[in-house]
Amino acid sequence: MIETINLTFSYNREPILKDLNIKIMKGITLFRGPNGSGKTTLAKIISGLLPPKRGKVYIDQVDIYNDGEKARRKLLEVVYVHDNPVILKGSVYKNLIYGMRIRGIDNKEKLHTLIEYFGLHSLVDRKSYELSAGEKQIVSLIRALSVDPRYLILDEPLQYLDDERRAKVIKYLVKLKKKGITIVIATHEQELTKYADTIYIIKYGNVDLKKARGT
Repeated sequence: MIETINLTFSYNREPILKDLNIKIMKGITLFRGPNGSGKTTLAKIISGLLPPKRGKVYIDQVDIYNDGEKARRKLLEVVYVHDNPVILKGSVYKNLIYGMRIRGIDNKEKLHTLIEYFGLHSLVDRKSYELSAGEKQIVSLIRALSVDPRYLILDEPLQYLDDERRAKVIKYLVKLKKKGITIVIATHEQELTKYADTIYIIKYGNVDLKKARGT
């Protein structure tokens, strides 16, 4: 479970998130709202990437910003995928195995299964700069999935994708949900609401979150 206690964050003087108390359970949770409303900021905070100005963030009762080595180990279970994919220089394959390499794990069998599932097998030997935006999106997603995260935090995972790959991503996320993985998606995509267990609506200029059940 991910839990925030009185979480507050601001880039300037006015807080974009204020005294936020939410609990995120297993399944698919959406953060929805217009650009600039705070959904990406919240996703980064609960991923351990952006410390709050005030308040606490717990993952499985571990304070991820204050529990030292315990927090570092817990954050190895969390993967955040940016809305603008982070792509390294070199080959596509180098990018795909990077997540496993920095964690010191070997999931190459799963990696190759993901490559085939998402139809990326013909691209693994190419240079990363040759990829389209949609291909970069899939590379970053495969890299995240290959390390078997318990908590998968995604920022606009469907952007840049064609209809076939969008459908494959959604199908795979639903599969992970059934396995008990906690998935959080910051998105404006209406299509994803029918797969969500919980939806938090973030309104620009309003720091309150309204909770709604997915349909």
